[in-house]
Amino acid sequence: LSLSIPSKADNPIVQNIYTADPAPMVSGDTLYLYTTHDEDKLVKNFYTMNDWKCYSTKDMVNWTDHGTIAVSGNKGAAKWSANSWAPAVCHKKINGKEKFFLYFANNASSIGVLTADSPTGPWTDPIGKPIIDRSITGCAESEIGWLFDPAVLVDDDGTGYLYFGGIGNTDGKKEDFIRNPKCARVVKLSDDMTSVDGDAKMIDAPFMFEDSGINKIGDKYYYSYCTNWTGSIDGVAIDRADCPAANIAVMVSDSPMGDFKYVGCVLKNPGTYFGATGNNHHCFTQFNGKLYA
Repeated sequence: LSLSIPSKADNPIVQNIYTADPAPMVSGDTLYLYTTHDEDKLVKNFYTMNDWKCYSTKDMVNWTDHGTIAVSGNKGAAKWSANSWAPAVCHKKINGKEKFFLYFANNASSIGVLTADSPTGPWTDPIGKPIIDRSITGCAESEIGWLFDPAVLVDDDGTGYLYFGGIGNTDGKKEDFIRNPKCARVVKLSDDMTSVDGDAKMIDAPFMFEDSGINKIGDKYYYSYCTNWTGSIDGVAIDRADCPAANIAVMVSDSPMGDFKYVGCVLKNPGTYFGATGNNHHCFTQFNGKLYA
């Protein structure tokens, strides 16, 4: 399937199925876009998200559908996982061969990894279990609400880093928690990209909700995320003029592990542009000399 899109900003790219949580990866002269796929059927009154979709483009205008990636459930590569949300994809040369890595959220409880020799697969599970779970230092339930929405960076020296997290249950929480939930994490990956090297470090992202993103531009590292929705506590409004609800915020650091400093919000809620307000999950990417959201 080839989708021809006018050169102006005409949304959406995908119009025939339910997709979300876009994750870009550039390989050669092609940008690949991986998305969560909602099968639009409820199982036990919950979403059915066991697979992903993969699209590619060479010009950001014409898109090719590469079909479905089976991730979770009985038909998926990672049969231990119940769901597959919010992909993050990268590639790295290991032992002289280009390898591709796909990280995914199993609900909010853990993060898995798949590998392939091609951007379009076939994908396999190299470890048969999560790469991130509650056993990782810094990831206990008392420290972080959700283990999901991964983002991945392969730095110029070949070192990989995984970013993830989410606020969790806010019932009974006070304003200081809403302002600084301390629920973002970064962890260094081992050379094989399928295990972690050390503890998870906290990123103090103001008003964070979920949706980690990471980009290196020049010699700076930009961590981005979706801000939370809470506007008041016990009927008292929270002053959040510098960090509006459900916006995409950005932090910057001189190091991939931080410390990250808050810059501000750079992308408003989709309702501002499209008239239908909802949750906000983004990606930023560089391709052919331009920046895209």
